[in-house]
Amino acid sequence: MNDENKIQALIHKLEQGGWASWIRRLLLVAVVFYVGTLWLFQESGFKGLAHEKAMEQAQISREIARGNGFSTKMIRPAALWQFQAKKGALPMEIIPDTYHAPLNPYINSFFLLLVKKSWLMTQKDLVYICDKILVAVQLGFFLLAVLVNYFTAKRLFDKRLALIGTGLLLLCELFWDFSMSGLPQMLMLFLFSGATYVMIRLVEAHTEMQPKLRWSAALGALFGLLALAHGLTLFIFLGALVFAICFFRPWGRDAAVILAVCALFYVPWMVRNYRICGSPVGIGWYSGLAQVTGSESKIMRTMSLDDTLKEITPRNFTLKLRTQLMGQFSDIYRALGSIVVAPVFFLALLHIFKKPETALFRWWVLCMWLFAVFGMAVFGLEPYEQYTSPSPVKANDINVLFIPLMTFYGLAFVLVLWSRLEIYNNLLRYGFVTLLFLISSLPFIIQFIDLQKLPTGRVQWPPYVPPSISMLNTWTRPNEIIMSDMPWAVAWYADRKSLWVPMTVNDFITLTDWEHLGGRIIGLYLTPITGNKPFLAGVVKGEYKAWAPFILRQVGSLKDFPLHAMTGMEIEKECVFYADRDRWSAVED
Repeated sequence: MNDENKIQALIHKLEQGGWASWIRRLLLVAVVFYVGTLWLFQESGFKGLAHEKAMEQAQISREIARGNGFSTKMIRPAALWQFQAKKGALPMEIIPDTYHAPLNPYINSFFLLLVKKSWLMTQKDLVYICDKILVAVQLGFFLLAVLVNYFTAKRLFDKRLALIGTGLLLLCELFWDFSMSGLPQMLMLFLFSGATYVMIRLVEAHTEMQPKLRWSAALGALFGLLALAHGLTLFIFLGALVFAICFFRPWGRDAAVILAVCALFYVPWMVRNYRICGSPVGIGWYSGLAQVTGSESKIMRTMSLDDTLKEITPRNFTLKLRTQLMGQFSDIYRALGSIVVAPVFFLALLHIFKKPETALFRWWVLCMWLFAVFGMAVFGLEPYEQYTSPSPVKANDINVLFIPLMTFYGLAFVLVLWSRLEIYNNLLRYGFVTLLFLISSLPFIIQFIDLQKLPTGRVQWPPYVPPSISMLNTWTRPNEIIMSDMPWAVAWYADRKSLWVPMTVNDFITLTDWEHLGGRIIGLYLTPITGNKPFLAGVVKGEYKAWAPFILRQVGSLKDFPLHAMTGMEIEKECVFYADRDRWSAVED
């Protein structure tokens, strides 16, 4: 009889008792782990990094791990100009980076140290092991962010809505795309999720007339870290600051604490930039000129930005803002992860929520999002149909940070409307929630099915062929410099200093004759980034027109040119390497 009671007690624990919740959690963890391993290790899954900014930050991380500090092997001609104008010369032995935010590379450097023996990529490696490490880190931040958002939703609404909303987040394809990109957005999502939880505690404290400055200080610290992950998030911080000034009393106290603590984190980085290159914002702020005076690549490839700055007019800048804002609003559904309830957040602004902190916090979310939209318009989000990267995500996309909060509010509003229909049939209620999941997770389901198919390719081609790029390491020495239209990939996969192809051939000759780079430019590596551009608009008349003969391989005799040897490279010789001498045959012999 005792044995029967024990068995019944065990069954009760498994079905309804304390064990049931733990079993469900373990099953969820197992499913997420399974999907993650499919993305990382299935032949149809992860094919290596595909975004140039991710590769740039990756090679900076490796330099940090080597003990070289926040330095880079990618050389922007614009950075060279900035250093020459303000500091005399660019330090070439260890080149400081003044474009990227520091937090993500520093975090990644710790994990790259774990695979130090695999830093040198070989031709046998289809997918660089370090690429997998970096996306695994971002995947970890994504899962942590989802966990934090669960507690946020539970605090704003209830456990049932938090569970449904968390499920929608886990099945959001955009989050997985960012995780697989190696960009810092999932780190940013984790920090912003922590900041939103602290915001809610701050709102609760003020609602209960018991404001606590420790929540304001914590919020400032998290926003400071967020800015160190991506400077564009300072626009979100401005939105949060405006809300704190308008709604919290005594007037200005909490805002002052938030601003002071955030500055305590971020100002040292600005001081570092000023000390190194003479500008507290480095070279990164010039990317805000993209689409005002040309593309970002054109700006960063310019040896002198003085003439470029003269081209800025209020009319051009206003036109850019208008174009960017219209593009963002027209693409809002995809920007919010294609989660069907996320855009409903804007309708939820009209609903009267019972909890005062929930009602107030949505206006904070709206204020931050509006500032974020303006920031993305200033620095630019290229339309997807014009984007040359094989990655489906954008480096300046910070809409992704608002997806969880907008999903929770939109879901709450939709469930309220459903309840007013007074449909008490459980099957219909479950069917309605299932429909929300099916519509929202459709991109994820399609991608999951594709993972089960045979791979159509094992690398991110075009334009990246990491095993072929890694050959440049064996053809060159550490003190030699390679020019390229994809210097980020050369710096990352070949582990060599790489100069972004300057605007004109005369710029190259000047750099070579005067040895401004402290070493010889021994090669020019061109890829489909330039080769696949439209013939007239992209090559002959485009921003690479000075290099058109080299791109089209119609240079005739190269005997009078410093780079007079040439060889085709993979895939099917669509890449080409011009060098000062035959370096490949000697290696093969």
